[in-house]
Amino acid sequence: MSRIHQAYFDHLVAIHNHLRHELKSCLRTLPTVSQPASVRNSLRNVLQFCRHLQGHHDLEEQIIFPVFAAVTDISHWSHSHEELEHTLGKIREMAQKGLDQDGKGFSTDQRENIVDEMQKLSDIVLPHLSDEEHLSHPDETIKLWPTERELQRAFPWMN
Repeated sequence: MSRIHQAYFDHLVAIHNHLRHELKSCLRTLPTVSQPASVRNSLRNVLQFCRHLQGHHDLEEQIIFPVFAAVTDISHWSHSHEELEHTLGKIREMAQKGLDQDGKGFSTDQRENIVDEMQKLSDIVLPHLSDEEHLSHPDETIKLWPTERELQRAFPWMN
């Protein structure tokens, strides 16, 4: 196993762990907030998580997935990405509506609805992240790009 194969994997896992942590934090705090200031803060955290996940998703779609798709079948990722985009849109809309209300009048039903959508998102994202990590593990990437040079050609920013 080469240094660069391990570095790619470690970098990916660090990003994924940050996303997992943010998601878990949102799911832990959002159901318990009731005061307008706490609601606003939680909804801002939800929107921040959505921006981070969307950015990661967009980067993968534009750069990472085409590199993998050139050497292995990742077509099964397309469905989860479609579900992810749809669910993210619903969550952003609900969270923004709550912020537009300044956190006031954000009912228990609204909070439960956004938590339900966040849980759906979790059910989509967590297995997808694990699958990406499995394929990106050095033992797997070395099969796809056997040398550091080949991996660097595939991922030019990895040095």
